[in-house]
Amino acid sequence: MIFKASREIEAAIKAQEWNCHVDEQPDGSSSAVITGFNLKCGANIQIYFISAADNDAAVRVFEFIPIPAGKGHDAIHLCNDMNRKFRFTKFVAGPSHIGVEMDMPVETQNPGAVCVELLVRLLNISEEAYPAFQQAFGSAPASPSAPASGNSERY
Repeated sequence: MIFKASREIEAAIKAQEWNCHVDEQPDGSSSAVITGFNLKCGANIQIYFISAADNDAAVRVFEFIPIPAGKGHDAIHLCNDMNRKFRFTKFVAGPSHIGVEMDMPVETQNPGAVCVELLVRLLNISEEAYPAFQQAFGSAPASPSAPASGNSERY
């Protein structure tokens, strides 16, 4: 099932003339709007707006930057530094990648507009944070894959 929030987020993103597509879980438990952007720093990020309710969404970047072998401890500390620096955005060190998470502050009647605002904030924060991760990881390369949705501009 594609939730109402996903449909509204998709419409709001497309109204900005950005590309995106909608996926749904086979069991109908959630749906996601997926878009991607190239950052000025050279990174490509894929952003998921995941909905499991009609007026709510979680914003996720699952593979913000890869964690090189032996840099897991550095990744945790840098995520903590970034979490102190950027309010309402959470950097998470996974087994092989840094992830970025944002949540809608409250269930809203206009999830599309709220998610476009969160998207713009996420792009600005990503642009600022990515070089710090690259420096800490010994100039780890930008994500090799192009954005799934083909948005070449950075807002």
